[in-house]
Amino acid sequence: MLRLLTWNEYVRLALSYAAFSRNEDVGWTVEIPVLPGCVTWGETRAEAAVMAEAAVQGWLMTALRFGDEAPVIDNHSLGYLMDANVLAEVAYAQAKPREARRCHREAATPGLRRG
Repeated sequence: MLRLLTWNEYVRLALSYAAFSRNEDVGWTVEIPVLPGCVTWGETRAEAAVMAEAAVQGWLMTALRFGDEAPVIDNHSLGYLMDANVLAEVAYAQAKPREARRCHREAATPGLRRG
């Protein structure tokens, strides 16, 4: 049976799969294999761990922004519709391009009054 997780629970689960590797020159690379293409790095292992959390959140926000589903991990799925904070962030992310276009139109149209 599929279990729905909150945003934070899902992020923690994805991070439990983090694969750290020391770079030859300097720093650490961390990959989250359960989220295809989710890779980041840091100068220290601790910094790489912090960056990994940000990368997972960014990966998920991008997926949701473009209508993609978050992968099922160990029979757990992201129940993002249950998390009001995430819904607000997704709505904000989706509104940003529209807001940018509106501001651009207003700037390009002399004499246009803002309501």
